[in-house]
Amino acid sequence: MKYLLFLLFVVMLHADTTLHELIESAQHNEKMTSLEQKFDASQLNYQATKNSYLPRVDGFGNGDYVNHRGGFDAAQSYTAGVRAKAVLFDGFKRENRFDQHNALKNAALYNLHAGKKEISLTVIKRYFELQNTLEEIHTYSLTRDQLDAQLIRLEKFYSAGLASEDALMRLRSALANANYEIEDLSYQSDRQKADLETITNTTFIQLSPAHIIEPKPIPNEDLDFLKALRFSRDATTYQAQQSDEGFLPTLSITDQYTYSNYVDDPIASMRVKDQNKLSLSLTVNLLDFNTMSTTKQALIAQSNAQSNELAYATKEATTNKTMAQKYIVRSRALINAAQSSFDSSKKTFDAVKQKYEARIVDYVTYLDALRSLTDSTNQLSRAKRSLNYAYATYYYYAGLDPKEYIQ
Repeated sequence: MKYLLFLLFVVMLHADTTLHELIESAQHNEKMTSLEQKFDASQLNYQATKNSYLPRVDGFGNGDYVNHRGGFDAAQSYTAGVRAKAVLFDGFKRENRFDQHNALKNAALYNLHAGKKEISLTVIKRYFELQNTLEEIHTYSLTRDQLDAQLIRLEKFYSAGLASEDALMRLRSALANANYEIEDLSYQSDRQKADLETITNTTFIQLSPAHIIEPKPIPNEDLDFLKALRFSRDATTYQAQQSDEGFLPTLSITDQYTYSNYVDDPIASMRVKDQNKLSLSLTVNLLDFNTMSTTKQALIAQSNAQSNELAYATKEATTNKTMAQKYIVRSRALINAAQSSFDSSKKTFDAVKQKYEARIVDYVTYLDALRSLTDSTNQLSRAKRSLNYAYATYYYYAGLDPKEYIQ
C-alpha cells in the first residue's frame, strides 16, 4: 500500500501542468485576493450606509451622590433609560449616499473582473515566452549534436592530414557558440519559470502543450476596467450632489423613556420616577462660509477629470482591439514566411550536409546552412506561438477572459 501511495505521489509530482491550471492558480494570488478584499470592503461600506439610516436605539444610565446637599437635592439619584432616534428627512442626502456607495461597490467588482482577465493574458504571454525559450534550447541542442558529430569526424580527418586546422578551429568555435547559446537560454528559461511560478503561486516541472482557439467576430463590449472607471466617476458625481442638499433641513424624531430613583429626597413627592419624552428636531445650515460650495466644485472638477480619463481609456481600448485584429493578420503572415524559410533551409541543409560529408563543399558552406536552419526553426516556433498570443490578446480586448478559450 505504501509503495502504491509513493508511486501515486511521484506521478502527481511529475504530471504536466496545464496552462489552464496556471491561470486558475494565478487568479487566486495575493494581488487577486487584495482585489477581492476591496470588493468585500465596498459591500460592507454599502451595507453600513444603509444601516446608518435605520432607527438607532441607545441605552443609558447614571448615578449621582451628593456630598453637600442643597434644599432640593437628593442624597443619591439613579437614572436609566432607552432612547430611539430616527432621521425622517435629510434633504435627500441618503439617496445620494446609497448611490455613491453602490457605485463604489460596482467599481470594485469590475476592477476584480478586470484583474482576473488581465492576469490571464499575462500568464498566457509568459507561458508562450517560456515555451519559446525551451524550444530554442531544444533547437540549439540538435545543432550541438550535429556539430559534435561533425567535429569527431573532422578530427579524424585532421589526424590523417585530410583537413585543415582552420576548419577544425571554425567547427570548434561553432560548437562553443552553440553551448553558449544553450547556457544563456537555460538561465533565461529559469528566470521565466521563476517569474511564472511567482505570479501563479505554484511550482511545476513540465508544462503540457496548449493553444488558443481561433476567435470568431465578436461584437464590441465595454471592458471591465472601463466599467470600473465609469462607476468611480459616478460615485464622485453622487458625492458632489450631496453638497447641493447641504442647505436643506434635516428632520429627526427621538423617543426617550427614563426611569429614575431617588434616595433621601426632600421633594420626593414632586419627582416623576418614569417618563417618556417624544421630541421632533429640525436643523438647517444657514451659513458655512462656502465650505459646501467649494467642496462641490472640487468634486465636480474631480468628476470631470475622471470623465476625461474614461474617454481616453475608451478610445485607447478601441484602438487596442483594432490592433489586436491586425496582430492576428501579422502573425499569420509571419508563420507563412517562417514556414517557407524553414522548408527552404531544411532542404538546403540536407543537401549541403551530404555534399560536405562527401567533401564537395567546405565547412563554411556547411556552417552557414546549419545556422540558417537553426534560425529558421526558431523563427517558425516563435511565429506559431505569437499567433496564439495574438488570439488571447484579441479575446482580452473584446472583454472576454482568454482562459476560457484554451485547448
